[in-house]
Amino acid sequence: MSGRNELTRAMTALDKQLDALETMTEVNSFLVSAMREHEQELTRMSPQETREMLRAKARAIYRPDGGLKPNASALQLLEETLGRGQSAEIIPFRPRGSELSS
Repeated sequence: MSGRNELTRAMTALDKQLDALETMTEVNSFLVSAMREHEQELTRMSPQETREMLRAKARAIYRPDGGLKPNASALQLLEETLGRGQSAEIIPFRPRGSELSS
């Protein structure tokens, strides 16, 4: 029975890691697409204007209550990242052991 419990825990941990990877991949894809789509506008915007525009676009796409592609985890990660005054750069993959808050 112990082996089965260990396998279940391992599978659960892998599922969480895959979910986090999927979210980060989606978010990075969103950022790359937005940068390509709005390249000229972004070069003229201040960092704050850029963050605001990207957050508004992310909300329209990912909000759970009517977004084009509802995804609460992707929206949460973008809100956290773009809300901290960071630049609109690709989000680095999180180090081992850290997880997105649920």
